[in-house]
Amino acid sequence: MKMSDIFENKLKFKPDYKWPDPEKERECPRFHHLLELADDRPTFFGKPWWCYRCQWQFAEEDFPGMKCESQKK
Repeated sequence: MKMSDIFENKLKFKPDYKWPDPEKERECPRFHHLLELADDRPTFFGKPWWCYRCQWQFAEEDFPGMKCESQKK
């Protein structure tokens, strides 16, 4: 790997996702089962919610008026 391919700081597409309370539950907009809530750790760079069936991540700001990209499959 070339030195120009290595970044000093890790890249994060959107670093400030709003993390929900651990007791909160959300339903998958496609399969209508409960989503998994990821741990809010500094080494995790994804969105808080995960659907194991459609393999999609969601953030709190995705839910109002949800139009799930995974529903297009």
